[in-house]
Amino acid sequence: MNNIKDVRLEKEILPLFDFVYNDFSRDTLIELLSDIPGSIEEVLGRQHIIQYMVSNKALHAPFFYFKSEFSDIHAYLEGLKSRGLRFSGTSLRIHLLFTPKERNKDAGRLSHLVIFFHRIYQSWFSHLDEEKFPEAFARKVKNIKLFLSDLGVLKYQPAAQKRGVNIAEIATLNEFLLQKIRKGEMDVFLKDFFLFEAYLSIAKGIIRHKFVFPQFNDQRLSIDGFYHPLLKHPVRNSLEKQGCVTLITGPNMSGKSTLLKAIGICVLLAHLGLAVPAEQCTLPFFDMISISINLNDDIGSGFSHFMTEIKSLKEVVVEAHHGKRCFAVFDELFRGTNVEDALAISKTTITGLTKFSGSCFFISTHIHQLKEAIDLNKNNIGTQFIECILENNTPIFTYKLREGWSDLKIGQLLFEQEGLNQLLAK
Repeated sequence: MNNIKDVRLEKEILPLFDFVYNDFSRDTLIELLSDIPGSIEEVLGRQHIIQYMVSNKALHAPFFYFKSEFSDIHAYLEGLKSRGLRFSGTSLRIHLLFTPKERNKDAGRLSHLVIFFHRIYQSWFSHLDEEKFPEAFARKVKNIKLFLSDLGVLKYQPAAQKRGVNIAEIATLNEFLLQKIRKGEMDVFLKDFFLFEAYLSIAKGIIRHKFVFPQFNDQRLSIDGFYHPLLKHPVRNSLEKQGCVTLITGPNMSGKSTLLKAIGICVLLAHLGLAVPAEQCTLPFFDMISISINLNDDIGSGFSHFMTEIKSLKEVVVEAHHGKRCFAVFDELFRGTNVEDALAISKTTITGLTKFSGSCFFISTHIHQLKEAIDLNKNNIGTQFIECILENNTPIFTYKLREGWSDLKIGQLLFEQEGLNQLLAK
């Protein structure tokens, strides 16, 4: 079971890739970003779809449609679904002839529908070679193109654009659409269309942000030039996994949480089949991803902060015990309890996690005593710290990741700089 809620998907990830033009495609996009595939094959299949869309320059020519355009079309189709047609064939044509109000309304909506889908076809689907997609997605693209062809967007567009559709065309189009609705083919078409637009939206985000596609390798986790994509002026860092447990230290405000979230985002996006905010990324496929950052008390369950940490850790350890390859991030582990307890159980946790050699655990800690309490020379434990330099007793945060351990403490220094010693002594 994956735990990615601390990534804040809709606030921090969705805006990077949200270039859809209707709410249905946005819902599909959110589903794609929420649903981590269960196999490397599915991940690579998604990656294949997006890579082709990124490389197809014709898909990225200037084009857009208004949300209201599609809303009107969707409303018309829903109305047609509910009311159906009281007449068909010649009877329908005669009915339209003697009901000008209904005829004009249908003519306007259908002309709009034909023009809209013609624009979609010309801007997107006419440029696609569906054989370059994985088989399952290729079928969806073929079905979309076949639907638009059967609808006659190329045939009816000139008339719809110039004069609007006439009675015979209204009857033909309405009967076609209602037949598709009755067979369930309309729902399939729309679902496939929303999925296509969601994937295209992801491709646009990747191009805009210049993300890179990762490579999967069972033996290595290496990320060069990674950063948190929401920062305006991010500091890029690089890391290579030295052991299955990596301890990250650094003083308060040095950027440990942001760095851990940046690592987590890279791993998560890679497992969603997307490109990542880095210059290069190689990683294993993980069966479980857990990103625990800034945990709070779970009021609904009655859990304290500390118990929330315990539950989060247990979920990962249980999966690892079942042979799953896990990736987990723990930010300031056990800060919800006293220092003595935190030291003891941190030692047990870190030592115990080292036996899951196929997994990868990043843990930031504020417990300086761990440096002496744990044998940091073990092959399965790596140590890195975020650099902070003191100049004239002023901390300078570089946000750079370095090899080793930070013993720097700036809490008392900041306390003094704010004049609290003097104020509290009065």
